[in-house]
Amino acid sequence: MKLVLAQSAIAAAAACLLIGAAAFADVPYSFSDHPSQDGRCIGDHGVGDIDRSEKACLEQVGELARRIGPGLQLTFRNGRTRTYLNEEAKCQSSDADGCVKYQLVGYFPEHDLILIEIDYWEGVSYRLVWADAGNDTSIVAPPHYSPDKHWLASVASGEGPSGPPNGMDIVPSKPSSSLNEWHYRTPDDGKWLYEFTGWDGNARVNLLASSLGAPQRSTPTSIERRKGDWHLREPQ
Repeated sequence: MKLVLAQSAIAAAAACLLIGAAAFADVPYSFSDHPSQDGRCIGDHGVGDIDRSEKACLEQVGELARRIGPGLQLTFRNGRTRTYLNEEAKCQSSDADGCVKYQLVGYFPEHDLILIEIDYWEGVSYRLVWADAGNDTSIVAPPHYSPDKHWLASVASGEGPSGPPNGMDIVPSKPSSSLNEWHYRTPDDGKWLYEFTGWDGNARVNLLASSLGAPQRSTPTSIERRKGDWHLREPQ
């Protein structure tokens, strides 16, 4: 009986994710009309956000990562290891409270960066992990490289709990004391959903903002880098 419940829970969670994605994106298996292809592993033929292939990534990264039963084990360049353990028992409960699963879904060889997808009963998030020593940062969606590849931008928005957190992240591809990460999470009473539409040079991320209230409207806006910091230009 528990196995049936677990299978139903996983199927329902997948359905929720896809329904949430379809609500504001035309690209299959995606939360955005502009899903990132950066970091997609060799041999991965998907195009959306949540159809990335762990199998392809494990084959590409070699000794950096391996799947050991319910665990995803990373071995960093400094010799240390870290295991991200799926909560299988919680995923097998009738309500799947606390269910979480980790997948290796991306690799950026130029900067030795690993992308991990974290799936919940409702929702999904992502983590970028630097393979040298295991430093990491949380982001809302697979990220887009800036033209000079010095930055990675991640944007996600949607109504309801099934998708990723609503927000934006811009992080340097190579950590530096002179380059600050920027993270924004849309407040609960926020009036806009944001979508990534493209980089404009290396210091501006173009967005499409869609209003949640009536009358509904969409307007272009951006995140801009000024005096060493990133700033969201909120719609009026």
